[in-house]
Amino acid sequence: MENHNFCPSCRAKLSFSSTEGLRRRTCPECGWVHYANPLPGAVAFVYVNGDKILLVKRGVEPGKGKWALPSGFVEKDETPEETVLRELKEETNIRGRVNHLIGIYTQPTKVYGNVLIVAYDVTFTHAKLRAGTDSTDAKFFSIKKLPRIPFASHIAIIRDGLAAKKAPKSVQLHVLKSKITKATITHTRLFYKGSMGIDGKIMKAAELFPGEKVHVLNYDNGERLETYTIEEKPGSGRIVLYGPASLKGEVGQRLCILSYAIIDQTAAQSHKPNVVTLNRKNKIQR
Repeated sequence: MENHNFCPSCRAKLSFSSTEGLRRRTCPECGWVHYANPLPGAVAFVYVNGDKILLVKRGVEPGKGKWALPSGFVEKDETPEETVLRELKEETNIRGRVNHLIGIYTQPTKVYGNVLIVAYDVTFTHAKLRAGTDSTDAKFFSIKKLPRIPFASHIAIIRDGLAAKKAPKSVQLHVLKSKITKATITHTRLFYKGSMGIDGKIMKAAELFPGEKVHVLNYDNGERLETYTIEEKPGSGRIVLYGPASLKGEVGQRLCILSYAIIDQTAAQSHKPNVVTLNRKNKIQR
């Protein structure tokens, strides 16, 4: 990495000083600071047929002549996702699609200093494999017969990428998040956009949010409806059916109000919903 000896702003000779707790080159005239931050790069992990990984033989330093994952530096006004697909096309002629982030890594180099690497799992959408810019060869290698790879970060990316492929798929479940039971209808109002008005104090106890989708069940007539919540004045005891929902119940009838969340199956095993029970005056009993 290039070390500045003169200030690029005012051309004064730089000197070392303590800045933000670190020894940095700074300008004594204008205060410019040389932050030797890591260069950002992106790496593509392309895995096919359940046992092969795409590698390129590097045509430039660092690691010239050695095999590595397709990679390159993030250009100005470019996202890491755009970088990884551009570099993949330039180095291997493969067009791809980013699936997901594998992780973020660092790699020390003699040429560029520390490099901050953003690694992505990539699926190729069009492939006529051939070496291109900054590479002299491109091949798919069996994971059991990988050549020597000079970068510890690339080895870690391959390890983590393979682990993600073998990990069981996460199952998402719809589970009960909040329940208000025995809520008594206090008002109905037909000419409205349509929603479920709930005393703000009750909403807070049930951890319901304004605008949240709810299922409403009428104990007295068996009607069921789906709508969203509106917060009524806290402590007012108001339970209001607005709009078309007002035709599903009458003042004095009792409701069960439910909301749901989507969570991972593992988290669902220990999940407990917030249940609020009301009395006839819509006061919280428990």
